[in-house]
Amino acid sequence: MHRMLALSASTVLFVAGLSAAPPSRQAGTQEGLRTVYVSVLDKNGVPVTDLGPGDFIVKDGGKNRDVVEAGMTNVPLRIALVVDDNGTGLFRYGVVKFIERLQGRAEFALSTVTGQHQKLVDYTADADLLTTAIGQLTARAATDDGGQLLEGIFETAKDFQKRKARRPVIVVLTVGGEEHSPLPAHHVLEELQKSGAALHVVAINSAALRAMATVSRPGALLEENLNLSEVLGDGPKQSGGKREEIVASAGVVMGLQQLAEALRNQYAVSFSRSDPPKSNDKLSVSVKRSGVTVRAPMRLRMP
Repeated sequence: MHRMLALSASTVLFVAGLSAAPPSRQAGTQEGLRTVYVSVLDKNGVPVTDLGPGDFIVKDGGKNRDVVEAGMTNVPLRIALVVDDNGTGLFRYGVVKFIERLQGRAEFALSTVTGQHQKLVDYTADADLLTTAIGQLTARAATDDGGQLLEGIFETAKDFQKRKARRPVIVVLTVGGEEHSPLPAHHVLEELQKSGAALHVVAINSAALRAMATVSRPGALLEENLNLSEVLGDGPKQSGGKREEIVASAGVVMGLQQLAEALRNQYAVSFSRSDPPKSNDKLSVSVKRSGVTVRAPMRLRMP
């Protein structure tokens, strides 16, 4: 039976069977195998879905690895949406359509950065709970010049580690602004690697959406902003995610829909490795087909 998730008179989300996730692919459960989740996209950003084990090339820890299995995965996603919109509400409809496209395939948590990081709903596929949380993304009090977005990413990655999430994803939606967390970038990136989460960033940088406030400690603020810039830049590349700069708010929905399609059509690539990974071991996943883009983590998840 279909359920309707009503967000307003003009915006509705139809959710069908969110609580019934598809059967999960048991890739990588055998001893001596490691599994990573990979997106392969053509030049138009459309997922390529007809590849097999022989199409993938994996180099890990300086060695060529034997690809044992590679195919479309049904392992359920666990997605954390972190919204830093300065009270504008402009990401709300994009979030609705994003969740709608991934219905039945994921559980979602939703949080905001209103100065500090605040969770609106924990991981769930429940339509009523998601409705209530998304309803709080309407226009509301602004958060001046910024907040603790780094703290939000860090806390989310730590939480994924505790839950041992199999296929975790962090989606950051931000309008830019000053960072007010003292966390060093390398601490956040280390936690991201330990969690195994792919970090995706959709950013709209506009002074019209968040003006810069007068600061009393420019030196410290510069360091904090550099830390945020490093995490939002290097985090997606290292974790197998993507950073997308949106010029106008109208592009948010399209950007999130493209991300949803990529997540719906990921490969589980399993390769042989009996020894535990080291934190500095580099991972490279590529395909033999030309003209495609591969999104894959650059390091294995740390135990």
